Amino acid sequence: MVVFRLLLSSTFMFILSSSVCFFANAQEGFSLGSGNELTTQLSSEYGQISNFLNQSDNEKSTGYFKVEPSVFLQSQMSRHLVQLNANVSHYTFTDFKEDDHSDVLLKPKYFFKLDSNKTLFAEIKWSEVYEYRGTDLSLGNAESLTTGDDKKTMSTNLGYLYGQEGSVAKLNFSIGQIDFRYKTRREQSQLLDRKDTVAKAAFDYLLSGKTYFAIDLDYTQSDFKHNSSINKNKYAALIGVKWQSTAITQFQALAGYHELNFDDKSLAKDSGFKWRVAVNWQPTNFMQVNIDTLRAFETANRIADSYRVIDSTNLQISNQFTDFFKVTTVIGYKKEEIVYPTETDNEDYLYSEIKLNYQRNEWLTIFAGLIFKELDGTQENLSYQAHSLSLGFSVII
Repeated sequence: MVVFRLLLSSTFMFILSSSVCFFANAQEGFSLGSGNELTTQLSSEYGQISNFLNQSDNEKSTGYFKVEPSVFLQSQMSRHLVQLNANVSHYTFTDFKEDDHSDVLLKPKYFFKLDSNKTLFAEIKWSEVYEYRGTDLSLGNAESLTTGDDKKTMSTNLGYLYGQEGSVAKLNFSIGQIDFRYKTRREQSQLLDRKDTVAKAAFDYLLSGKTYFAIDLDYTQSDFKHNSSINKNKYAALIGVKWQSTAITQFQALAGYHELNFDDKSLAKDSGFKWRVAVNWQPTNFMQVNIDTLRAFETANRIADSYRVIDSTNLQISNQFTDFFKVTTVIGYKKEEIVYPTETDNEDYLYSEIKLNYQRNEWLTIFAGLIFKELDGTQENLSYQAHSLSLGFSVII
């Protein structure tokens, strides 16, 4: 813990005093847009969902209709860049009207370019998302509820970016706060209200050619307003390499240590090996393969648990068969160890999706999809399988 704090402190001082060149991006590269842009989009789809309540037996199906308008706005004024993402996804169900809902996302960002290599940024994210019955907080208890749960997240983030794409070194530092709460069933769900304070630093240094030495540091302090016994601190430090030979092949592999400890010393702390691997490969002009795998601590998403240890792997293969027709296949596997004060449970999640896109012209896309998901849990009443079929279109205005 002491070593981690020293590393984080050194990184912060490095931001203030360093004079080398860095590559800058607020998220995963430092490639910021320029100019003014306004894009509006409207998507709509109809589909069928099997096992809508995610139950091990007594499965019930329903049809659904989705409408999703979205807008992206960008404005550049000299050294100032402002971006806004906003979308609303409205769902209606033929057999479960009580589960009709709208998911809302609003995400403004602001960038100020100090000079060609230095950028300050600020971002806010506000979202309201519907949690379906039989998942997360109501896993295994769908029929005990008349509707799902609504959850609200508000996050703010401030950061400093230093450099550009051709730099020998790259740095991204940010600090922020996340407020999370359920809006429904407050008598029980208030125990999961929390405020996270997050600090992150990512540093890459060019070793040779296209190979970078990489260090990622991450700290999260979680405070539960109505359940202080599980207030905790998470630390993570990863070291590895990032390699990009050409636009065809990109690879990164980082490994290290993560630790979680509670303010309540009667709860045992946890620590261990952590990793993150990502491969982006384009073997042909028409095929793209992405593989991601990682291990991480995640916060509690049920009333009684303390935290979760998650191993996840995702594979995505995209084939552009013609200029207009594209097929994307996604396979994801997630293994969760749910840690309670006196015991642990294991849950294995499998997700697969096939999506067909036909781009009729520059503004109209027609798509169809098939999704399959499965949960295999230690407790038999939690295990289930479900699938859905959908057909829809997307219009860019």
